[in-house]
Amino acid sequence: MRSAPAPTDPDPVAEVACPECDAPVAVSVPDREAEPTVRPYVAAFGDHSVARCSAGHEFWVYYC
Repeated sequence: MRSAPAPTDPDPVAEVACPECDAPVAVSVPDREAEPTVRPYVAAFGDHSVARCSAGHEFWVYYC
């Protein structure tokens, strides 16, 4: 009989606000120590992801 693999910790999730309409958006955070920072524009460097709120606004979340 095989045992099931141990569950892994899912990526931590943080809630951020859309910079245009303040709608809450859940984003995955790559590291529990990282602090998400919202920007309405993309920067040339840094760890980031693209997020979209329920109203369709697209913005970038950086991790410091």
